[in-house]
Amino acid sequence: MSLILSIETATAVCSVALHDAGKLIAHTELFMERSHSEYLVSIIEDLLKNSCYDRKSLAAIAISSGPGSFTGLRIGTAVAKGLCYGLDIPLISVGTLEAMAYGMRPFVDGNMLLCPTIDARRNAIYTLIADQSGKLQRPAHVALLDSKEYHAALPGGPLLFFGDGVLKCKPFLVDYQHIQFIEQVVPSAIQIGYLAFEQFQQQLWKNIASYTPYYLSQFQEK
Repeated sequence: MSLILSIETATAVCSVALHDAGKLIAHTELFMERSHSEYLVSIIEDLLKNSCYDRKSLAAIAISSGPGSFTGLRIGTAVAKGLCYGLDIPLISVGTLEAMAYGMRPFVDGNMLLCPTIDARRNAIYTLIADQSGKLQRPAHVALLDSKEYHAALPGGPLLFFGDGVLKCKPFLVDYQHIQFIEQVVPSAIQIGYLAFEQFQQQLWKNIASYTPYYLSQFQEK
């Protein structure tokens, strides 16, 4: 058995999932601002109990690595590390935007490039550009939406922007005919778990002591 608990706290949504050998067993989401510190541990315990498992059944913990909310990522990482230390099991890290793109792939045609978005405050979003195979055309970065350089660098083919950064994107990108938008898409521990199993099979663990989330500062934009 390869039971993996996945934790996603990069946005206001607190999401936890349980997978066995890459197959989803159970999932819980809580849509509530600032809920992570108060409810994450109890959500995990309830999910395990309702699935007829306990902590000792877990083979690994997978964490959404960011970018996203500094506080949310810090809380999720602290809980994941605590579980890994206490249970002596490995820690797996999965990029938040990569997981979002993975979850959207089955729902678009082969010509569409995927641009998952997370609100980065002001006129900025965290995003990346990936094709249908999951290959990154541009890795995770901060996009300054009012930047002429950013607009000039956008691919000319069909693009799908989705996630909680879409409302911020629209005023800047709505006139581009090749760009489409989907607003109500949030990062989910379900996709984290699917991608984590691939790393679990390859034993791609993180160093629990030194691991930190990928916060990604706006000042890293190039």
